[in-house]
Amino acid sequence: MEEVEFRIMFRKPEYPVLIVSPEKLYSAINLRQLAEICVSLSLAGSEIKLRVIDSTGSEFWYLPREYILSPGFVTKKWSKKKVIETFNNSVNARESNQEYSMRSLSSKKLEKIILDICGILNYET
Repeated sequence: MEEVEFRIMFRKPEYPVLIVSPEKLYSAINLRQLAEICVSLSLAGSEIKLRVIDSTGSEFWYLPREYILSPGFVTKKWSKKKVIETFNNSVNARESNQEYSMRSLSSKKLEKIILDICGILNYET
């Protein structure tokens, strides 16, 4: 497999991560998988940025024009509710006819929610 052009600025995300593209959601469990997905989404040269949510809820932006992943500067942390709503409103959830439960959010850790959703996304592929 050929090397992909992909750089990280400032700091790396904590894995697993959710990748929020305009079309659907993806998940990655390591840097290599993250780089392959980001580069393969055919956004090169585009102004569109991908949002990557790491297991701590931190948002990162992938800028396809520069092949760079950097921490987001607008939304510092995603809430449990926002992560679940993003999944439940995604094409992935509609196609698989699955929904992540919004019950008992206070007893669930954000990291566990992201891990569960990544598991669902990996199971689909």
